[in-house]
Amino acid sequence: MFLFIQLVQRRLFPAVVTLAACGITAGVTLVWNFQLGRIINSVSAGVFLSYKTICLAFFTLGITFVFTYFKGYISGYLCEIITHDLRMGYARYFASLSIPETENLNTGQELSKLQNEIADVSAYINANLIQLADDIIKFIATLIWFSTIKPGLVLLANGPCIVIIVYVFFSSKIIGSAVMLSQQDRGRMNKFADNLLALFPVIKLYNASAMMIADYDREIGEWEKHTIKAETVQARLMSLSGLLSTVPLMILLLAGGGMVIKGTLTIGTLYVFLNLSGNVSGVMMNMPGYIAAFRRFSSNMKLLGPKILFTGK
Repeated sequence: MFLFIQLVQRRLFPAVVTLAACGITAGVTLVWNFQLGRIINSVSAGVFLSYKTICLAFFTLGITFVFTYFKGYISGYLCEIITHDLRMGYARYFASLSIPETENLNTGQELSKLQNEIADVSAYINANLIQLADDIIKFIATLIWFSTIKPGLVLLANGPCIVIIVYVFFSSKIIGSAVMLSQQDRGRMNKFADNLLALFPVIKLYNASAMMIADYDREIGEWEKHTIKAETVQARLMSLSGLLSTVPLMILLLAGGGMVIKGTLTIGTLYVFLNLSGNVSGVMMNMPGYIAAFRRFSSNMKLLGPKILFTGK
């Protein structure tokens, strides 16, 4: 992961701004839900909403939209410049090689890095990394806020999370192993394609194309089989993870509903708890996929590490 640390250090300011935007957006969302809970309590009690309350609610909602848009913009910008630095570092490495070193390169392996490893890293940064950071920030902020409102309900609803965490740990290892098998098969397939290119004159001379194509089809079949297996395993385990994540929500609904009936909890507060419960359980539901994607990402970064050259900023 040293390569990733280097990439982030080169773009430290937008990285900090992105994390700050995630934190501010999470905070503003909590403020909006706090106001929404008070509005629901007022309406349920038959209290007339003042003009000031309505204007403040619309203002907070507008601020939420603004920061959500800014977070999406700055996170997209950060992903693109990190990916750009990675591609330019790869190109800079080739530009620094001497002619004898260039001739000794394995074309298939280098083409694989360009088409597969760098593409996978770019996809992970855009689709998973920023989302994971945002989910963690929302998880921490929401859990702390819930604890200040009704700590007993938080402990009761999230007690089963221990079981979910254990499940996440073991399922992520299974998903990660399946993904790694798919990656290894893809690497062998790319290497086989390079050998076909290198031996093309000999294959043409001895009319061995049918035999080589059969071998290549076999390599593709192995890669396809393990890729489908990895996707199937991930879908099954993630589905069970999603099912387990509904347990805290059901406990929250039943326990919170009982508190509302007894009068120890307002209906507005219960609504906020239910509305933001995804910030707590959602992280655990998606964690097996996050961990498997991160293992694949770290593997790709390890392969790319010796092939990336940075000069200055």
